[in-house]
Amino acid sequence: MQQVSEKLRKYLLIALGVVCLLVGVMTVWTPLPTGIPLLALGIVVLATVSATARRLVKRARRHNGLFDRSMVAIERRAGRALAAKLRRTRPLERKLKARHALAAADRALSKVREKADRRRTAGGH
Repeated sequence: MQQVSEKLRKYLLIALGVVCLLVGVMTVWTPLPTGIPLLALGIVVLATVSATARRLVKRARRHNGLFDRSMVAIERRAGRALAAKLRRTRPLERKLKARHALAAADRALSKVREKADRRRTAGGH
């Protein structure tokens, strides 16, 4: 029974994502500000549910810088769980840059901590 409900949930989410994409495409040229948010919602929903959609989003992010920056902005505003799923769609180059930046920040932080420890021990003697 649980497998049926999981499959049903997946199909309903895929249907929701497709509907959001279609309505977003239809309303993107209207003066109502619903097109872009609906497109983003559709992409996010499909990318979280479907491996094929994740691959397509990853490919689109790799080839289109504007789309990639838009997805990064959505990642920043999304909740932790959703942002983690969206980070899976990052192109490999972006993942490597993020890891290198994180490693550099860790090295800088450890240097600052070492310096503070040296000051503390030198001031104590």
